[in-house]
Amino acid sequence: MSEAVATASKQVVARYFDMWNTGDVSAAPDILRQDWIDHAHPEVAGPAGVQRAIEQIRAAQPDLRFHIERILADADRIAAIGSVRRGQDLGTPGTGMIWLIRVEDEQMAEMWTYRSTT
Repeated sequence: MSEAVATASKQVVARYFDMWNTGDVSAAPDILRQDWIDHAHPEVAGPAGVQRAIEQIRAAQPDLRFHIERILADADRIAAIGSVRRGQDLGTPGTGMIWLIRVEDEQMAEMWTYRSTT
């Protein structure tokens, strides 16, 4: 995989989490495939489903934030490593998370989520 493709894939994933943190869902049609599926939440399908989910969750939990520490890319597979926490205080420990993402044609196609149990 070329460095340019890896960089583009990482940027798409970063934009996805930025949507969750800012509430600006306008990028969803650009970064998510129409057949997008989040295997942790299969009821949230496609860009429109993600847009609705972001709006609903941010209304209920406006201080919820995703902190991404590292994004790793290998071909069409991306791993985002980070945490979920409430509030802006990065000194407060959050729940450790790993998101595995498949990218197709520079759009996110599907995602699997793993949460730390320790």
